Amino acid sequence: MSKKISATIFTIIFGFFIASMQGCGKKDEPVNDKSKDGSTTGTVNSDLVKKDDKGTKVTLALKPKKGDILRYKMNAKTTSKENSPMTANKDMSSAQDINYYYTEEVNDVSSAGIITYKIKFDSINVLSSVSTSDSSVSMIYNSNIKDSVYAKPDFIQYNSIMNEEFYARVSPNGEITETYGLEKVYENMFKALGDTLSMEQKESLKESFGKDAIKAVLQQQFQMFPEKEVYQDSSWTRSYETQILIFPVKNILSYKLKDIKTENNQTLLTIDADLSVDFIEKELKEKQMTYKVEDVKTGGKGNIVFNLTKGCTAKKETTTNIELGMKISAGGQSVKTTQNVLTELKVELLNK
Repeated sequence: MSKKISATIFTIIFGFFIASMQGCGKKDEPVNDKSKDGSTTGTVNSDLVKKDDKGTKVTLALKPKKGDILRYKMNAKTTSKENSPMTANKDMSSAQDINYYYTEEVNDVSSAGIITYKIKFDSINVLSSVSTSDSSVSMIYNSNIKDSVYAKPDFIQYNSIMNEEFYARVSPNGEITETYGLEKVYENMFKALGDTLSMEQKESLKESFGKDAIKAVLQQQFQMFPEKEVYQDSSWTRSYETQILIFPVKNILSYKLKDIKTENNQTLLTIDADLSVDFIEKELKEKQMTYKVEDVKTGGKGNIVFNLTKGCTAKKETTTNIELGMKISAGGQSVKTTQNVLTELKVELLNK
């Protein structure tokens, strides 16, 4: 169950800053960005910031230059605690801490604004652990060190993608629409498994660690924006339905364009976000089992700094948390489980 909850939480993170809103205004006037001494800076993409009688508004869009090279570090950390019959009714804690280091080059920008990035993972480090009151087990993986852990099946996908170039197409509003050029990655995976797989097994492996899986990781970096212009200090919300375990829930997201400033001739935007989760149903039956949510607390927060001049995320931090108490009943008997999952995501542009 904890694995399912963890997957759900990461799904929440992936969608955490996806929003749409309505913006309107008239008598648009481009804003001349000013530095601290009051002089006009004339930054690249400054035409995306305008003023009208309602205030300052921004066209939120990715508009990088061809040839730009961006180096990122992404840290994804999940910490969970479970107490259930499956853990002998003892607290069991698990943690996974992953650091991705990767490079993106703006390979092309089409006339429609579609950006093609050439991407390469330079290093991946993983620290995982499971502990109870009387025991603890941990494992460390480092893509740069070929030790006994390096050869474990769990890390084949990481080994296979290291230093292999592939591509991603991204829309101006930050949505990854396609990843491609992964043929060499798949070849590495098949070779690591001894080239004994059938075509069906190969397709299954490509599906489990394929375009969608890589896209999901990278989408966390790319901030998705609404199509309409956004006023400074304005707030907007978006809601969508998904699942936590088998329960249908509604995620309610609140956003605010908190700040627009210029530093070192670059326009930086700060966006704050909050997440709340409502359970649409708290009791469900599945075959002979009845699942009932008895206690739940959920929520999340985030902060993004977006470099409008470079057309890229400069910094992004999010946290989501779920505490779930549940009763499972079958055949006149019932057990109770408690689970707590905290996820933290940090994305940082290293070459600012």
